[in-house]
Amino acid sequence: MKATDKKWWKKAIIYQVYPRSFKDTSGNGIGDIRGIIQKLDYIKKLGVNTIWLNPIVRSPQIDNGYDVSDYYTIDPLFGTMEDVEELIEEAHKRELNIIFDFVLNHTSIEHNWFQEALKGPDNPHRNFYIWSDALPNGDLPNNWASLFGESVWEKEPVGNQFYFHLFKKEMPDLNWDNPHVGNAMIDIGKFWIDKGIDGFRLDAFIHLDKLDDFSREITLNNKEVISAQEINENLPNIKNYIQNLTSGLRKEKPDIFILGEAASADVNLAFAYIDPKNDMCDAIISFMLFPEDHSVKDARLPFNMQHAILDKDEFKKTMIEWQEKLDCFGGPTLYWNNHDMPRAVSRFGDEKLFRDNSSKMLATLMYLQKGIPFIYYGEEIGMCNLRHENPQEFETPGAVAFYAKSKALGYTEEHILKELNSTARDVGRGVMQWDDSEFAGFSTMTP
Repeated sequence: MKATDKKWWKKAIIYQVYPRSFKDTSGNGIGDIRGIIQKLDYIKKLGVNTIWLNPIVRSPQIDNGYDVSDYYTIDPLFGTMEDVEELIEEAHKRELNIIFDFVLNHTSIEHNWFQEALKGPDNPHRNFYIWSDALPNGDLPNNWASLFGESVWEKEPVGNQFYFHLFKKEMPDLNWDNPHVGNAMIDIGKFWIDKGIDGFRLDAFIHLDKLDDFSREITLNNKEVISAQEINENLPNIKNYIQNLTSGLRKEKPDIFILGEAASADVNLAFAYIDPKNDMCDAIISFMLFPEDHSVKDARLPFNMQHAILDKDEFKKTMIEWQEKLDCFGGPTLYWNNHDMPRAVSRFGDEKLFRDNSSKMLATLMYLQKGIPFIYYGEEIGMCNLRHENPQEFETPGAVAFYAKSKALGYTEEHILKELNSTARDVGRGVMQWDDSEFAGFSTMTP
């Protein structure tokens, strides 16, 4: 299917595929592109009309593909460019659109841009990234912390400067103040549009604009780290960056669907991001839809790592607010699950006694509202969370630190693991349960 209606996405029903966990056809325990092709008829029968794929381009896989080393090449872990071309063609034959993740905020340290940047301040790619000198006493430029708890600053291997990374140290942030960065991203987008892609999910786009004074926050408390993510999100220049990007992509394909990940956006920010007058996104995904009852949580520990029930009254108010505010745009995105959170039936339902009823209730509650539905693979069969028995198995930022701090506060191993198995993002990434065989029909070997 070749989308031609400029607003085709208003009638989209989107099925999210986490490729490494969907279907393995090569027998290596990792899902692949051919596995998705093999299951296109299954996806079509669900009644969806659009597929969103998490990253499949070349990556060292430090962060499951969100550390991109080459935007133009398919990672051999998942297959070949020919496989992807066949996927797009076969999906379109079934009137299924395809959306790719587009990682904009950072690259891998293995990306050619960064490797060139490391050659020194005079290299043309140096300004593709964000650099700072140490303080006069030799300390780090400031006390900002990354999402993963370490400093946002990492010293270059050769030279005296530090590069900035909101996420892992292997994922340096791009400098969107440099117009060459935006133009390079437009070229990448055009390449994939020419391959037949129908839309992009803009990963972490709310972090593209950074504070222009790195010393601004250090005075708050010289001994406490400051969350760089919280002070470098939703800043004013994002509008210019995304307008430039989307206008360039829409010149190539007027009906391209632009979905933005805006994790911390409230309803007013969401309105601004998708208002057609601002020429930014067509829809956004916010993580602010699920208010929890925090009264049962230990204030000494991070709230996001502690399980709690949904605050039903606040949830009702939140959904009414989003429905009413975004009604003029066709409503918000509607979802319970994605790759960045535990599965809803485990988080808010009852996976042991009432898994079937809980799954159906949650689906009815969410997907009968106005908006664009997003179904996470396995949600249609009520898939539950994975369970880890070892704290080191968790890849979620902060999980290991949460375990250590909880231990120090006297919590039992059983309690801590129960909390992490209820809240960590990677427990929602288990392999698709195709049948009841040894490896669930996903693979011929241990996933």
